[in-house]
Amino acid sequence: MLARLIFKRSMGELSPLQIAQLAAAAAELAGGSNTSLLGSLRGATGLDDLDVVTDSEGNAAVRAGRYIRDNIYLGVEAGAKGTTRGTINLDITDDLKAKGAVGSDGDSSLGVFYERDY
Repeated sequence: MLARLIFKRSMGELSPLQIAQLAAAAAELAGGSNTSLLGSLRGATGLDDLDVVTDSEGNAAVRAGRYIRDNIYLGVEAGAKGTTRGTINLDITDDLKAKGAVGSDGDSSLGVFYERDY
């Protein structure tokens, strides 16, 4: 069930990397600490986000990012097929966010989002 919740796939459809991520998430939810290699690298490099992700086709990418100010997050993602993508998230107010992305394949996006917790 946790595999469906996190990856939207059954356990049998997960890659070995996704299974390792699932095990780390389960351990952290159970009260254990996250002492994974990526967690250690994240802490050593000062990054707020360092992760290996997969898309719906199973292609892997490395994602890294950091808050350069309390309200500005910069990120980059490098895929196995040589594609890269840079992102910026700007928290204008607590509820209003601006997000932009530029990809090496020419795929770009820009949006303003209203998010509210109830």
